Amino acid sequence: MSRVIASPSSTPLEIGISIYVCTEGPTRLLSSLRSGARIPAVADLNNYLPAIDIVGAVASVLGLGFTIYVLRVARDAKSAAEAARDAALSAVRKRSLIEDLEDVRRMVQQVGNLIQQEEWMAVHMRIEEIVGTCKSAMARWGDALADETRTGVVTAGTLLQSIAAKSSEFGGRKLSPTEKNKLVSTHLRASGPINTALGEARRLEERNGQGNAD
Repeated sequence: MSRVIASPSSTPLEIGISIYVCTEGPTRLLSSLRSGARIPAVADLNNYLPAIDIVGAVASVLGLGFTIYVLRVARDAKSAAEAARDAALSAVRKRSLIEDLEDVRRMVQQVGNLIQQEEWMAVHMRIEEIVGTCKSAMARWGDALADETRTGVVTAGTLLQSIAAKSSEFGGRKLSPTEKNKLVSTHLRASGPINTALGEARRLEERNGQGNAD
C-alpha cells in the first residue's frame, strides 16, 4: 500500500488529493488490465494463433492419412501372403494325392500279375498295403476330390479285400478257369475307380497350375 506523506504546511485539500492519488491509482491500473488491455508483445503473438491452429490441423490430417496408408499396405501384404500360402498348400496337397494314387495304381497292377501267377500270400499282403494307402490318402487329401470319386476309391478297397478273402480259401491248389476269371473281373472293377481318382487329381493340379499362372 502507498504511503501518503504530507508536510506540516499542507492544507487539508492538498492532503485529500494526495490520498486519492495514492489509493485510486493502482486500482485504476488493475481495472484497465481486467477490462482487456494487452501488453503489446502478447497482442502481437495473438495475431499468429490462427495460423498456428491451421498448421496443427493440417499436420493432424496428414498424420491420419499416413496412418491409414500404412494400415492399408500392411493389410494388402497380409492378404497376398495368405493367398500365396494357400496356393502353395493347395499345390502340395494335389501333388501328394497324385503320388498316393499313383502308388495305389501301381500296386493294383501288381495284384493283377500276382493273381495270374497264383501267388496268394503276396496277393493278400499287397492288398492290405493298398487298402491302408487308400484310407490314408482319403483322410489327408480326399476332400479335394468329388464325393463320387471318394466313394469309388472306398469301393475299390472293398473289392480288393474280397479278393484277399477269397485267395485265403485256395491254399495250394490250382484255380479253375472260372475261379480265376472271377478274380480277374473283380480286380478290373477295382482298378477303374482308382484310375478315375488319379485322373481327377491330375486335372485339379493342371487347373491349379493354370490359375496360378494367370
